[in-house]
Amino acid sequence: MTGPTHKQYSITFAFIVAMLLYDKDLSKINYYLSLPIILQTAKYGAKFPDFDHNWSSIGDKNVPTKIINMIIRTTGGKHRSWQTHSIDIVAFVLLSSYFLPEFLFVYDKITEVNKEVLSILMLAFSSGWLSHIIADMMTSGGVRLVCWSKFKVKLVPRNIGKLRFNTGNEWEQFVFKCIRIINIVLGLICVIYPLISSGYINNW
Repeated sequence: MTGPTHKQYSITFAFIVAMLLYDKDLSKINYYLSLPIILQTAKYGAKFPDFDHNWSSIGDKNVPTKIINMIIRTTGGKHRSWQTHSIDIVAFVLLSSYFLPEFLFVYDKITEVNKEVLSILMLAFSSGWLSHIIADMMTSGGVRLVCWSKFKVKLVPRNIGKLRFNTGNEWEQFVFKCIRIINIVLGLICVIYPLISSGYINNW
């Protein structure tokens, strides 16, 4: 999938994360303050896996992306290699989003406020990364199941007749339009979710 489609996927995941945090009371930060933070951080998380391209092909050129690109390339990475496009790696990062801030807080390395902020940032970033992985599973290229194997998971075939399930063609255009519609509906729900969750709308 291309950048615009990955962005739409990250927005979907950000909305879901924001509502889950509120519904499960996992954050003490105000819902409407955390929502834009989650959205922006998830978008960056969705960009991150494609920093494994050749440097000349990366549009978002700055010092952090240069460092990330150099690390990936130094460890033998290339586009859709294990460093950025394997399910087990992103699952580990997602789990760390909960355990690492809690660990640092328990051992008095950070305050409770910093724990809350770090948790939101890590969870939003990893959800954006996960959205990228899911989106790439919707192409015939797929992503690695585990980092040490070249076996890839894909949710679509290579083609059905003349329709090819690869990046940048009519299949992606269709997916992009569908995700945009989902995001409009989900965004409206997300904005009023505290009212829905509290039962205020039903009572009204």
